[in-house]
Amino acid sequence: LTVNLSATGRRGNSEVFLADASGIAGILRERHWTRLIFGGAYLNDGDRSLLDSRFIQLRYSWIPRSGFQTFHFVQAQQNETLRLRSRWLVGSGAQQRILSGERTSFSVGTGAMLEWERLDAEAVAPGEPTALDAVRMANLAVFRHRTETGVQILNILYFQPRFDAFNDQRILNDLGVTFPVTEAVRLTLSGEWRRDTRPPAGLERDDLVLKMGVALDFR
Repeated sequence: LTVNLSATGRRGNSEVFLADASGIAGILRERHWTRLIFGGAYLNDGDRSLLDSRFIQLRYSWIPRSGFQTFHFVQAQQNETLRLRSRWLVGSGAQQRILSGERTSFSVGTGAMLEWERLDAEAVAPGEPTALDAVRMANLAVFRHRTETGVQILNILYFQPRFDAFNDQRILNDLGVTFPVTEAVRLTLSGEWRRDTRPPAGLERDDLVLKMGVALDFR
């Protein structure tokens, strides 16, 4: 179980409220691995909402042998910035580890998912469709590496093109790097790159988020 929560409020010359939450809860029993993953962020300047995004995913994997597992997931998402009133994903697939070393591993997976997307009618261009349903590939690649000095690197790449329109693609790359400072303190760097080749009118194709922080371990 890992949970990260933060909130910031300011009143006076400016009014700002910022809340951020993310976490994962999982249980692994023999060949069965179940996780609940969630995240969200909210930013308000006192007059209007500047950022409002959230998601929750239930994910299950069956591990019949070492290095191979299936994955099955259900996800709900809302994102005001992306004009998303709601997006539901339901998918399944399989993942195989193709490189396994003492400090490095690399695995790839593929599958399919159903997508039901509803856009905010008041936020999109006039005449733009607000109901978008599709069947997409659910491809992923996971790279892990730990250096001799204890630096840990985790990169997860998701590639999700539509089966009936391959140039309609969703790409998400999550990179996280952890630097040990002491036995209980770690410096964390993370970057998220998101690309949608067919975003709603008025939105950029690419989004990039960079974060830096400090993590404390209690044992």
